[in-house]
Amino acid sequence: MTDLHAHPPMTLGRVHARANWLLPLVALVFVLLAIGAAGEWLPWDASIHRWVLDQRSPWRDRAAMRVSWFGSTYVVLTVAAIAAALAWRRCPRLAVAIVVLALARPLTEFALKELVGRERPVGDRLVRGRGPSFPSGHPYAAAASWGFLPLVAALYTRRRLLWWLVAVSSWLLVVLVAGSRVWLGVHWASDVVGGILLAVLGVFGAERLLARAHVPCGLHRPSPTDARAAERPSAEASRRDAFH
Repeated sequence: MTDLHAHPPMTLGRVHARANWLLPLVALVFVLLAIGAAGEWLPWDASIHRWVLDQRSPWRDRAAMRVSWFGSTYVVLTVAAIAAALAWRRCPRLAVAIVVLALARPLTEFALKELVGRERPVGDRLVRGRGPSFPSGHPYAAAASWGFLPLVAALYTRRRLLWWLVAVSSWLLVVLVAGSRVWLGVHWASDVVGGILLAVLGVFGAERLLARAHVPCGLHRPSPTDARAAERPSAEASRRDAFH
């Protein structure tokens, strides 16, 4: 069966190889949203905010609060710690990457928020929101923790279906966390889109660093018998050498 750690069914790097314009487009859209957020040039955000307020109901509000919890600081740090611990047993470099991104994520988020300096929606908040608004930190934090679960799962299973279930569930959770922040009134729609785009770029960067830093753990290492066999010339090679 295929080693999913060495050959995952899908990566952002593979997507980039097939459509090399896609990730530059993601970066461009993020920059344009950041500029628009800084200059208050995103008129659709107010309309979306008003529409969300009209759709609210007690059970939907409670559901949004529960989903948002999965992107909270305590949860994402706990998930990152567990993922790093599980990865350390079979691929220490992946564990280090998880820890580094978990620690670097708040710094990049804070720097970008201060640089853009966008105000959050005023009033009608169902939870407390602190600091500037763009980009939304919850989806970025969720991707920097839950988004690593497919890589960790690949260390423990070779079942492609199971890998896909983990991958789809993880990124679906990131999208739901992003939407919950708009529903709760603490972010504009462009904030959460920017958070998801930033998460995609961050995960792609982590993939590239891992790919350059090491050969994926779990690859077949030749046994001593295999090594000796490889050192012995094949019969065909011996016959060729006999004629030279």
